[in-house]
Amino acid sequence: MVTMNILQIVKDLRDQGYTEGELSIDPEWYVIFEPENLAQYNTEYEVAKYAPGFTAFGSSGGGELLVLNEKGQVFTLPAIGMEPQYADKISESIEDFKSFMERNH
Repeated sequence: MVTMNILQIVKDLRDQGYTEGELSIDPEWYVIFEPENLAQYNTEYEVAKYAPGFTAFGSSGGGELLVLNEKGQVFTLPAIGMEPQYADKISESIEDFKSFMERNH
């Protein structure tokens, strides 16, 4: 489920220049979804059905979604074969995740 908090997180990331770029950790690339498309992507990928408790906010650009759990931790999740057990935690928070992200200027 896309909440106002997640919409604001995505808007803030994009406003700060984090739209797409390299990551210094796996999956090595990120694309942050546009806020206006966030609900659509979560619906189309059926995140709530296949990975309850997670919300997609971006992707690796290569088959993995970037998702937040209800605690605000960042995970990668395969877009095909999506199940919570395959979520791989890559950061404790968005702020921590930003330290691995290349910023677009």
